[in-house]
Amino acid sequence: MCRLDLADLTSRYRSLSVIRQYYYSMANRVSFSALLTLVLTLGFFAELSAESRTMTLPEIPEPVTSFGAAVEGETLYIYGGHMGAAHSYSIEDQSSSLFALPLNNPTEWQELPNGPRLQGLAMVAHNGSLYRLGGFAAQNEETEAQDLVSTAECARFDLKSKTWEPLPALPEPRSSFDAVVHKNTIYVIGGWAMYGKDRTDENRWHETAWQLDLDQQPLEWKAMPTPPFQKRALSVAALNDKIYAIGGMKSKGGPTREVDIFDLETQTWSKGPELPGEKGIEGFGTSAFAVAGDLYCSTISGALNQLSPDGSEWIKIQEVPHKRFFHRMVPYQDNSLLLMGGASEDGKVLVIDHIPVPEKK
Repeated sequence: MCRLDLADLTSRYRSLSVIRQYYYSMANRVSFSALLTLVLTLGFFAELSAESRTMTLPEIPEPVTSFGAAVEGETLYIYGGHMGAAHSYSIEDQSSSLFALPLNNPTEWQELPNGPRLQGLAMVAHNGSLYRLGGFAAQNEETEAQDLVSTAECARFDLKSKTWEPLPALPEPRSSFDAVVHKNTIYVIGGWAMYGKDRTDENRWHETAWQLDLDQQPLEWKAMPTPPFQKRALSVAALNDKIYAIGGMKSKGGPTREVDIFDLETQTWSKGPELPGEKGIEGFGTSAFAVAGDLYCSTISGALNQLSPDGSEWIKIQEVPHKRFFHRMVPYQDNSLLLMGGASEDGKVLVIDHIPVPEKK
């Protein structure tokens, strides 16, 4: 029983992996109470160290879910999103704003040139530019029947000139998906296409995934090998030349904690470890990103999960200060994560959580 109890305690401080190794090697020679004291003492100082590295940031300027966010250099950017009540969509409830927050002096958000009203989009940052991808727009006023249309439109925002320019459109309209940029290539996975109130029977869950090589001219979307799933409201992240499609809602079966992995070297899909939890809803509306060589995923329950070094399991490393889903989590300075936006059972979440990741030994 003592070994199990200690494992539960040390899982909270798993960055101090030496403690685990020490316990199992010394279990018959060191008392449980001595080891427990060591774990709690080092854990206390680890928490103090994490707190000293935490920034206090201003709230996001609009209460949004299903928006785009990215960090480029020392600046956090957010774009678009849904500002209305859950499941209520209208022109008035969708944002067209692009905001920037300088993280080296995070006192005030700056508004940049805007674009179309969108939600359910993805946005990535790369080499001095933001890339806005897909999403959907409501065509109806607040008092009218919902009329929702996915877009294939993509655009690049040059952070130096502060201007938007069009990019090649996605091969089909797409929203409620996610994207990641890895080694100069953007990968787009998941989602569906909505065609408006007059064509609701033709709403389509996508069976395709696409990649855009930013070094190639002219730019052209190219098909990835067909994913073995159809799901939306997922998160997509990259680690060690693998692209992870995490959680979401399946076209058949509802919310899921399943994880699928695309190997860039072999160009094949495989199954990964499921997210922790008892119900599929834990994988719905997640956000994921790699930082400092580890992959993290934030879920609706408030769990921050880390993929184990061997990729065989997800380990819950902490509870985040504010539960949320349909939010964004992005890395900062290769040593921390920023969680923003989204919603909880209490409504929209405006607070930004800055969470240092475990330091590598």
